[in-house]
Amino acid sequence: MKTKSIRIPKDMMAAIEIVEKEEKIEEPIAMRKLIRIGFETYIGNLYKQGKVTLREAAKLLNLSHIEAMNLFSDAGIKGNLDASDVLTSLEDSHRNKIEFAF
Repeated sequence: MKTKSIRIPKDMMAAIEIVEKEEKIEEPIAMRKLIRIGFETYIGNLYKQGKVTLREAAKLLNLSHIEAMNLFSDAGIKGNLDASDVLTSLEDSHRNKIEFAF
């Protein structure tokens, strides 16, 4: 882990203190938690806008595809695929399974 020195505004310190008290955790852990939540939200928005794929989002978040999908779903972020993309993916997957079956 790297150590960084930053200036934090009073309103953000108040948010950190709320997390500390609510979750009974130390300040550095609360700060990391809030940074992680912010990063997940940021990547979720990029995904929603179609600027990153699910695969790219999962990699950036260091999650599996399923974990990323669940995270986005819980946050109300819908996938940026339409039904034809899903059908094409399923057909390709099915075709690959048939090819490997022989």
